[in-house]
Amino acid sequence: MFDPTIYENVKVVLEGELYDRDLDGEISIINRKDLVDLASLSRKYQVEFSENEHVNVTIELFADLANFSAEQLKLEHVQAGCEIKIHFDVAISEAEDCEQIEEDIRSIWGYRPAIRQTISFPYEDEEQLKTHIVLEFNRRINEDQISDLSELIAHAVQTSTLLGE
Repeated sequence: MFDPTIYENVKVVLEGELYDRDLDGEISIINRKDLVDLASLSRKYQVEFSENEHVNVTIELFADLANFSAEQLKLEHVQAGCEIKIHFDVAISEAEDCEQIEEDIRSIWGYRPAIRQTISFPYEDEEQLKTHIVLEFNRRINEDQISDLSELIAHAVQTSTLLGE
């Protein structure tokens, strides 16, 4: 019998939590990707949703060959698991808005995730600034943290609401 991996178990719970919120009308799922990279033998699952018209949120779950190998070979010196990143895409009026955005994110998340912001604009229109924000937790998760996924999604929705104001 096939035994699901940590990645698959976490993915099923994450997907269920997100689709339940979509069915309840709290968020609208607008895109989903379930990717397998055969060159690096990695897997990535991304769900993009919007809670308001100004912010798009993508939750990304990732596992590579090292994680899969550590799990299958039951390596004791390596923690098997997968990684989660959360992305926010927000229109901004000026680059200085990024400082306030980081403060807003810290008010919800504290100092646990690393925050990286990238500003971009179309070549011919510098007035259409956007910031792409990535929250990186820099740790692996496994089934022991599955109960944290609901709170993680709630924080992502709360962040989207705050950034959309």
